[in-house]
Amino acid sequence: MNFVSPLTRQPLTKTPDGSALLGGPDERYPLIDGIPQLLIRSGQVQASSDSQAYYRERASEYDHGIEVMFAMFLADEEQTRRDMFAQLELRPDSRVLEIGCGTCRDTIHLLDMPIDVFAGDLSLEMVLTGRDRLLRAEKNTSRLQLFCADVMHLPFADGFFDAAYHFGGFNLFPDYKEALAEITRVVKPNGRVVVGDEGIAPWLANSEFARILENSNPLFRHRAPLDCIPVDARQVGCRWILGGSFYLISFVKGQGEPPLNLDVTFPGRRGGSHRTRYFGKLEGVSPALRDRVLDAAAVEGISVVAWLEKTLGRAVQNAPSDGVDD
Repeated sequence: MNFVSPLTRQPLTKTPDGSALLGGPDERYPLIDGIPQLLIRSGQVQASSDSQAYYRERASEYDHGIEVMFAMFLADEEQTRRDMFAQLELRPDSRVLEIGCGTCRDTIHLLDMPIDVFAGDLSLEMVLTGRDRLLRAEKNTSRLQLFCADVMHLPFADGFFDAAYHFGGFNLFPDYKEALAEITRVVKPNGRVVVGDEGIAPWLANSEFARILENSNPLFRHRAPLDCIPVDARQVGCRWILGGSFYLISFVKGQGEPPLNLDVTFPGRRGGSHRTRYFGKLEGVSPALRDRVLDAAAVEGISVVAWLEKTLGRAVQNAPSDGVDD
């Protein structure tokens, strides 16, 4: 099944009777109707948060609400979802994570592609409702693995997926920055991440359009969490869809912070490079001495950094040794 412990990230093994997945001591994750329950507390079947209680209690009504939403925005749901998938730039045989799959309204379209799909949600009721949808549609689910897990503790090894996708529940995650970091962790370098949810576009923030939506659903007051994107993100994009009411963030996973040549020499009076300016700082001097340094560098026609390195280098070279003569 390719799942790992959400605690230790070590591989899980299935019990002989196929009723659970086992990890370390006291780690037992039940399979309910074939769906692994990989929540962080061993044996936990249901989410405990109030926000998820809504989905547990109303999973059967959720689909109707989604249909109303697309009708409200005069949008074609299938085309909208396919446009979002295009941001993933999937290739044949890609392995894709869909976290927060809900009732599988996205999953049903992902299964039309020649890819492997891992679709998970915090709520078992939502996943079961989604599976029923796929069965009614007679979808081929041979390349699909459904599961229950917490986005904050994904049961997958680093770099397991070619892409990761989430739409429609991000505003309810307990920590946006940590959630994005965890989603990005399980994606390969150069893989893509796409996440989106309610959030009025900045240019519409004070419009009647915004006030009408926020009056009916306070989640529209959220804004795109651009400050929570991880530092290893590259080619970051953010667009607003459905009339500017939902944000959609996409990026490519890089490695660490962006590369930077620290040794390019700057022209001009100050001179130096990023390396000398940032890592080569010395204690301050009096304003009078500073002005003399500036004047001396100008007389010689060199940058301040070049003058300092030359003068200080000569001073250090001529300084007496700290050693004691015999």
